[in-house]
Amino acid sequence: MRAFTCAVSLLAAFILYPLWPSLRALLADSLRALHARVLARFTGKDGAQQERPALCVFLLLLAGAAASPGAFHPLLGTLAAAPAYCGLASLPGCVRAKAELDSGAYARDHAGYEALVRKTCADLAPAFSADVFVPLLLVALGTPLYLGASMGWCCLALRALCDTSADARRLCALALRPADAVFRFLLSLLSGLLGRNPLLVRGRRSRERLMYILGIAGEHDDTHAPMAGDITQAVFLCCFSAVLFAVVLTLVLAVL
Repeated sequence: MRAFTCAVSLLAAFILYPLWPSLRALLADSLRALHARVLARFTGKDGAQQERPALCVFLLLLAGAAASPGAFHPLLGTLAAAPAYCGLASLPGCVRAKAELDSGAYARDHAGYEALVRKTCADLAPAFSADVFVPLLLVALGTPLYLGASMGWCCLALRALCDTSADARRLCALALRPADAVFRFLLSLLSGLLGRNPLLVRGRRSRERLMYILGIAGEHDDTHAPMAGDITQAVFLCCFSAVLFAVVLTLVLAVL
């Protein structure tokens, strides 16, 4: 059962977040409030705060709470990791943007039409890189030690604290490098589905690579003007990449 943790939890997240996209903000607010309560215990009378020990205690408490469902049943432990993939909360926004474009609201505003397409597609790649691929990687690393859900929730908490904690930002940046590298590789690998040569795809970051594959990067070699269908293709590439990565991690965990 543990070998399927990444695949099953990602599938559950594909159901959870499109149905309840506001859950991402709710969880982030709750985690920040919980961290503030822990940090208050590490604040002296003079107002000095021991931020690093407070963060460690907060993450340990969260990891223990996230691991507890797995003590009752392995499936519960697997499903407990689903909220970690909060990048999927951006999918309903893509659907709304495409519906708005298709409705003709921008029929006389070509610049606004193209800007909305570019922004929607460009925002999708960082969301998947930081909030889908990073949790997938961490959940896979923690799964052999029965800590898959714990690692996922710790990742979710660190992302929520990035705006207020320098240590959280550093840890997130450290995990983002390998995850974004995997995402870029998978985007290049799947670019052939959109008629691109995988060996010629450019882009040092996942955002740049996705926009280049779509052909709407705003460069001289763009293949076409931005259109609503590019959002559909961007969602397809990002989701397919995430599913493929989950399948690969499942196979690796099965072998181990």
